[in-house]
Amino acid sequence: MGTNKLSRREVLSLSAVLSAGLALSACSSSAETEEAEQQVVEFRFTNAAKVSSLDVALSGTIETARISAQILEPLVIADINTGEPQAGLATDWSLSDDKKKVTFTLREGIEFQNGSPFDAAAVVTNVERWKKAAADDTSNAHVAYLQLFSGLGSEDGKTPLVTDCTAEGNTVVFTLSRPSSSFIRALTQPAYGIAAPNSLDSEGHFIDSPVGTGAYVLKSWDQTHAELERHEQYWAELPRITKITFYAEPNETKRYFRLMNDQTDVYDLVGLNHYVDLAKAGNLIQPRDPYAISFISINGENEIFKDVRMRQAVAFALSRGAIVRNLYPQGSQVANDFLPSLFMMKEDQTSTFYSQKTDQAKELLKAAGYKNEPVEFYYPTDVSLAALPQPEAIYAAIAADLVKVGFNIVPKPIEWNEGYLDKITSPDAKRGLALNGFVGSYRDPNAFYSRVLATTSEVISSLSDAIVAAQDEPVEADADPEEVQPSPSAPSSSQAEPTVTYQQILDKIREADQLTSIDERREAYQKINLQVAQLMPAVPLAYPVSSVVLGKNTGYFPLSATGISNFSEVELR
Repeated sequence: MGTNKLSRREVLSLSAVLSAGLALSACSSSAETEEAEQQVVEFRFTNAAKVSSLDVALSGTIETARISAQILEPLVIADINTGEPQAGLATDWSLSDDKKKVTFTLREGIEFQNGSPFDAAAVVTNVERWKKAAADDTSNAHVAYLQLFSGLGSEDGKTPLVTDCTAEGNTVVFTLSRPSSSFIRALTQPAYGIAAPNSLDSEGHFIDSPVGTGAYVLKSWDQTHAELERHEQYWAELPRITKITFYAEPNETKRYFRLMNDQTDVYDLVGLNHYVDLAKAGNLIQPRDPYAISFISINGENEIFKDVRMRQAVAFALSRGAIVRNLYPQGSQVANDFLPSLFMMKEDQTSTFYSQKTDQAKELLKAAGYKNEPVEFYYPTDVSLAALPQPEAIYAAIAADLVKVGFNIVPKPIEWNEGYLDKITSPDAKRGLALNGFVGSYRDPNAFYSRVLATTSEVISSLSDAIVAAQDEPVEADADPEEVQPSPSAPSSSQAEPTVTYQQILDKIREADQLTSIDERREAYQKINLQVAQLMPAVPLAYPVSSVVLGKNTGYFPLSATGISNFSEVELR
């Protein structure tokens, strides 16, 4: 009968097998742990417009800025709630007694994503890049740089706000031509993200792709799709999201179905027809604070619109209340100036310049000698924008109002991604009107007037010679009842009084920018709002509300009024 005992050799052999098995098990467990740690955590975001460039110096769209902001970081970042500057690549900053020198202390030990050092010299190189971008009027993106690096609005028309930038050890010193309340806030824009100097060519453009210090690096991109991966050597805490994929879908219904089919985690710009269905499905809709403006740009280089009465006729023709009510998301408001309500800088009298008065519009056309000359009206297609959620429909409503009072409107549809912004800001005497709009890029009134007025500065300056004429009898207004009505004491916009000049407005904006008292600034901008209404280089339409919607896998999305979010803070369930 055989024994059940194991020999010493068999025991040793079995022990070896068990030990090997345990070792393999440990290795397997370790590998699984490492694999789990390296597991891809992807966040998918769908933009409402295609991206023509990822270089913020070449493209001024919010979609370009949104992607770039994950790669490039500025010296200072904006607080998501207040918009006030906070430490970014600079840990601190100070002003000289005369407020004309601003010194930034930089973070130390940081490298760009390509391994090159971030230092004061790199910042100076970027300042040179921004100067070149300001001078490049072939690109709509140059508008973001004009306030700091052009002579526009200066006393002599030549001297920029930033006259010098020098590296001094671990600091950079900006020298200003005058004090400026908005300067540091302006630096929070994605346009002022710091790029690796060795990633730039001699013109300040990226040789290949954007390279910064941010939490994510670009892996691939075309106009409809961009992939970013986590920068594993990021100087701050690593985000949990390891991969960000941006999609572009201009059609609001297709964006909706992308979310419903779990093809995106969040999408921008909820369509009017989808709010109820999304709410019923249990999706969280997050509305932004109304920090955008939509308006009609009037080309002062066009002979027709050099007469202020023609510009007034455009404003008086429009049923803006009905347009906003029917074509913008709920919560959007009719705009009677170009500054959103949160600034609390309203001037009650401006409403009389923009309220609908169709009979008076007809009289103005007659008095100005308008003889049915064609007016080219540009508008974007194949896009949804925060400021223009339905551009084609908005254009159609405006054009119908203009035709009713006697304008001969010629539609000029331009695909958004075919350089629409470049076309409506470049000098062209044939262009008459253009549908325009944007989201404020930093928390200051200059974020709005610098774009409304600066885009065609040379053209707008010609408006100072515009014809100003009296009307024999004021015509009773038939304004939309939902629009704010003028006070009885508000002056008629057709009175025989000298029109304010473009230069006078720029002078007042420059003076307001030097004020430090919020009450004094509010009073100053109230007067500026009235002056802009008198000159009328554009007609405000709406302060639009826009929203993002979260899929069921998204727990938190850091929404900001500017439309630029830090995606490293996104939380997935």
